[in-house]
Amino acid sequence: MNHCHGFLHIVEKGDTLYLLSRRYHVPLWAVLNANPYVNIYNLQIGDEICIPCRIRPREDCAAPYDCQ
Repeated sequence: MNHCHGFLHIVEKGDTLYLLSRRYHVPLWAVLNANPYVNIYNLQIGDEICIPCRIRPREDCAAPYDCQ
């Protein structure tokens, strides 16, 4: 896995990237961008998913967010 700017979540039964984004209060697009090599249609128990905690906003974006 590439360097994760956040923390790693180990996939458990029933996990989806959408559910992880909701659980950790991180936008789905941020989770997708942090995991470009993950097959989102075939998550396996034990897979490592990077959950990003903070991003730098672009000029035209809202304020940065933190994981909770």
